[in-house]
Amino acid sequence: MRASAADGRDLECEEVLSIVRNAHLQATGGELPDGGWTIRYPELDRSWSFDFDDHREMTRRLPRLAALHWERPEAHGR
Repeated sequence: MRASAADGRDLECEEVLSIVRNAHLQATGGELPDGGWTIRYPELDRSWSFDFDDHREMTRRLPRLAALHWERPEAHGR
């Protein structure tokens, strides 16, 4: 994730999931077991409009992700 952010690349869902698979494969030498993991979706705050160009709100709500992407000089036309 950090390397892709540094390169200015946005990862899509399958790319992110492959990070987990590849890390497990490298650590154990085997594939993930069937049913070995689940995705938990947090309750969404319906009051937030998900304006991903709102620097202040992104930094407040998603500080680590915002730090990866907003610190790049070329991010969002900066």
